[in-house]
Amino acid sequence: MTTNLTTTAAPSAVRPLSEILAAVRQANCGHCWKKPGTPCTHGPDGTDGYHVARLSRAMRRGLISGRELVAVLQALVTFSSATVVYDVAPAVL
Repeated sequence: MTTNLTTTAAPSAVRPLSEILAAVRQANCGHCWKKPGTPCTHGPDGTDGYHVARLSRAMRRGLISGRELVAVLQALVTFSSATVVYDVAPAVL
């Protein structure tokens, strides 16, 4: 008698934005060419910011998953490689 077992892997959870950006910080930026460990820019409140190009490089290097990249990009209305992502929660109106 044969038994067919189907296993489904539980979907991997997406890390919080602060953890994703900490991983992204380990890659250099393909837009402004900032070195690893240095943010691309700072927001008016001093928050570190990272270009979408850097997130893409981090994904290609295995620092963040594709699912995490998609989660960050879905929060943006429009974006290009020059769009900056800041480590702040979106404002609730």
